[in-house]
Amino acid sequence: MKRTSLLYKILRLPVSWLTKVKAIADDFEGSPSSPDHVVYVMRAPSTTDLVVARNTCKELNLPDPTEPLILNGKAFDRVLYLEDPKARLGQDPQQAFQELLKLHQQHNYNVHMHPIALFWGREPGRERNEANAMTADIEVPGKWKRFWLVMFSGRNILARVSQPVSLRTMADSHASDKALAQKLTRVARTHFARLRYAVAGPKLLGREEMINDLLQTPAIKAAILEESRSKRISVTAAEKRARKYLHEIAADYRDSLVRFGDHLFTWLWTKIYSGISVKNGDTIRKLAQDGHEIVYMPCHRSHMDYLLLSFVIYKEGLVPPHIAAGVNLNFFPVGTLFRRGGAFFLRRSFRGNKLYSTVFREYLTRLFQKGYAVEYFMEGGRSRTGRLLPPKTGMLAMTLQSQLRGVTRPVTFVPVYLGYEHVMEVSTYHGELKGQAKKKESVFQIFGILRKLKNFGHGYVTFGEPLRLSDYLDRSQPDWRDSVTLGAEEPAKPRWMTPIVNHLAEVMMRRVNDGAALNPINLAAISLLSADRHSLTREELVDQILAYKALHREVPYSRDVQVPTWSGDEMWSHLMAMNKFEVNENSAGEVVSLTQTQAITLTYYRNNVLHMFIVPALLARFARRGRTFRASDAAAFIEKLYPMIQAELFLNREADSIPLWVDALCEEFVRQGWLVQDSREFSDAYRIVEREQTGYVQLTLLANASEETLTRYAIVLELLQQSESLSRSVLEQSSERIAERLGARHGIDAPEFYDKRIFSTLVSVLKTEGYISVADDGGYTSDAKTDALSDEVDVLLGSQVQRTIRESVKRLLKEREAN
Repeated sequence: MKRTSLLYKILRLPVSWLTKVKAIADDFEGSPSSPDHVVYVMRAPSTTDLVVARNTCKELNLPDPTEPLILNGKAFDRVLYLEDPKARLGQDPQQAFQELLKLHQQHNYNVHMHPIALFWGREPGRERNEANAMTADIEVPGKWKRFWLVMFSGRNILARVSQPVSLRTMADSHASDKALAQKLTRVARTHFARLRYAVAGPKLLGREEMINDLLQTPAIKAAILEESRSKRISVTAAEKRARKYLHEIAADYRDSLVRFGDHLFTWLWTKIYSGISVKNGDTIRKLAQDGHEIVYMPCHRSHMDYLLLSFVIYKEGLVPPHIAAGVNLNFFPVGTLFRRGGAFFLRRSFRGNKLYSTVFREYLTRLFQKGYAVEYFMEGGRSRTGRLLPPKTGMLAMTLQSQLRGVTRPVTFVPVYLGYEHVMEVSTYHGELKGQAKKKESVFQIFGILRKLKNFGHGYVTFGEPLRLSDYLDRSQPDWRDSVTLGAEEPAKPRWMTPIVNHLAEVMMRRVNDGAALNPINLAAISLLSADRHSLTREELVDQILAYKALHREVPYSRDVQVPTWSGDEMWSHLMAMNKFEVNENSAGEVVSLTQTQAITLTYYRNNVLHMFIVPALLARFARRGRTFRASDAAAFIEKLYPMIQAELFLNREADSIPLWVDALCEEFVRQGWLVQDSREFSDAYRIVEREQTGYVQLTLLANASEETLTRYAIVLELLQQSESLSRSVLEQSSERIAERLGARHGIDAPEFYDKRIFSTLVSVLKTEGYISVADDGGYTSDAKTDALSDEVDVLLGSQVQRTIRESVKRLLKEREAN
């Protein structure tokens, strides 16, 4: 086919005017032998496709596909095709591949070959309806059908430009392979097929068809019979109940709604967000293209999570996942809209309802078997404090059971961190934490949310390190394949499953936190909340933010963390626009301060990233204990506390890495001017800078970020020391009461400070680590090891806080004896 035929020249302008393309190009390393030594691979010749491809390449600053490639004085077509069903090329499509490969074997060229796939719409098609190929890209359309594609799908084209193949590498590594051109075209065909699957997803089975099919599965039929026997109802009535459950659960995905949502939310996000930062989108694109069954596991901050994550995934050129949503969201009209956007609904508890449990598990397994990407929130509900909540493992266990049912595609978990500079529900969360009843979701609540839409600042999405389930099981339970029950009526539940699921949940929560995003709001929050009277001058605040930014740039918490690139002035301007604190002029200049309400609100954003600062803050606290300290002593102390803070904040590193981490932090503290190396006695000795230096103030602010954590530990340890024996429930309740008293007396108004779940986690880890002994009557007691840790923690707390804790514990224990 001629590179620029007469038809091309006629159609170029009208097709360019009628079409709009969204181009996504994969990152790649290496470079061709010359900037224009680039060719493209497309599926089949098409004039309209060539126009769109030219516009795509122009947008991506790639060579024009309509211009010839000159090699060794000969002109080659810059576009190679895999097939030619309309016989437009005048030669075998493979001939062009063969000529280029032969030239590489004779000369030292390195031409890069970019596959370009164009998707005119992203309708996946229906399993039992192959007639509608208008937007599904199932076949190579004729001219008439192509005309209608331009007219009806031309504004919704996705262009995927994949990583290039180096023909130099191919020629060198397969020099003796005479069928290399044929193999290359076969690989390219497979690549395009997988790409289409990733973009549009598997063909859809109608909702009613899926429900009818599921009702015929052996597991659900057996559960219906069991329901009939146990509830003494007819089999027909039990089947009707199972059908009702499936109607309550099942999604009804509609591509038309997703396309409408794309336009709506593209407009909405630009109105309420100043930008959305996405990291590692190439990770999920590669997984999808490689045929993985992706399970997205995001943290849960807001109702915005469902919408934002699906929007980002769609913009990455992938089909949005089916989302597990709470049945509380299944109300008119939101439930219908969510369902058509891919949501399926689950009840908060399955306990005592075996039929519902079986029906839901079989539905989830069917999603995996059909190849739909799935998304669920392991925390179960939205975090009211800004911290990750302890994981709920039910969905994870059912996913593992699906793997044991013989799901053929590799199941891969993708942790997702979602971060915001403004969460519209935060004020509601604080009310609920103080005892207000949770408001039931309704259409009126939706209208109330719409009224609150304003400047939400920046949004952050990080796709973390994926974990392939089969690889994890190979490491953790090498004989897991012995439990595969392919074709069995009930999935296996081997003894090893529960501990494996619990550990896997911990791993995934840590990987979620690995993708945390620092931003001006959470950096300002952790600075101001650590300051005396929650007040700093503008210069102090900006300098502290920049110091924290540098800290995580030089000693990163993880490779996936997002660190802002903004300057101090840019961050200050952004903070002013977000209007989350007070700014007043006095003799010291501009002073930034927080009202009580603002301080409570900012605890939420501080808690989003507290896990990134807790170890540096403990080191800073240890450094302030005396004028000089050894890094090895600081590391030894942090190692003792690490199991507790790791369980509480889902930290990613293991305890044996603490010494290296502390050494790196000490070097950074020196670089920042917070510490001075003092090697007169020991090579790893440091001392804090003088009080009048800026570094002393900055180190103190960082140290204060650990105060609430240390205070909670001191409360529990003091209770164990002063009491002869306490039951676990009494220990946790007493800790919570003392924390409330302490908070009221010392102005600690962080909602999570007296969160009973945090105390429960702390008590569990203290017991596991041997700091709690269990008496014959089941009561919890302390020993010398507990006393030693308690004394070390007390040293790092101010004397006033220590005294309040001791007095509060003594008073509470006397009250218990009196009662």
